[in-house]
Amino acid sequence: MLYEDQAERFDARAGLPPGAAERIAETLADVVRLAPGETLLEVGAGTGALSMPLTRRPIRYVGFDRSPAMLAVFRRRLEAAGLRAELHVADGNGRWPAPDGSVSVIFGARALHHLAVAHVVAEARRVARPEGARLAAGRVRRPKDAVPAVMRRELRRRLRRHGYEGAHHEAHTEAVFARLERAGGRRGPSRTAARWTARRSPADALTAWAQKAGLAGLELPPDVKARLLDELRAWAVARFGDPDEPRTHEEFFEIETIFFDPER
Repeated sequence: MLYEDQAERFDARAGLPPGAAERIAETLADVVRLAPGETLLEVGAGTGALSMPLTRRPIRYVGFDRSPAMLAVFRRRLEAAGLRAELHVADGNGRWPAPDGSVSVIFGARALHHLAVAHVVAEARRVARPEGARLAAGRVRRPKDAVPAVMRRELRRRLRRHGYEGAHHEAHTEAVFARLERAGGRRGPSRTAARWTARRSPADALTAWAQKAGLAGLELPPDVKARLLDELRAWAVARFGDPDEPRTHEEFFEIETIFFDPER
């Protein structure tokens, strides 16, 4: 999905709390054994809010995203910090901007689940160094009863009722890892990189979805999207009462890894 229309406000909607990005970068470097001089390719680099600490490490950071506007925010961040990184406008369902056999670590946190599973596996194997590489997938997790989780489950249920199937992060990651595992890949342990407390209301989710071009990674006809949001608001009132009342829950960022040999 392209986020051109919300690049300037993306971090306000989906950003991380202070310090979380630094903890995530440290944990990622540890679990994938990121060594100085290695190349890390990030799929869906976005605004760089998550990735800035990675660009400070003694590695070659290469990031790409479909959205020029999102990368423009990233470039401003780099310039303000006096840092440099290699950023490309590219579609993750096309050829990734890395030569064959050049990448040690592939990282994705907000875009991998929007891409075709077979394509992710094929491109990961193509860009991986001949001696092997590591793929790391990150995501924010919440308790099942947290407001954002409950709202998202209902969104997916209603999408299915309207004949749509949204992107599903966990199922997608499992499918990618399973294919690499069948080719000899070895999974590493999942690691929690950061934890924090968040306060969200049902109205927060509805407002964020209204500002997006689509829903759950899908481009929807405007009338379908409007009808879904109206249904969800009515459901949220019945389920939670006041949809503007925030509720507190814990969130954490989890990283899953797999080590694989591209020639197997």
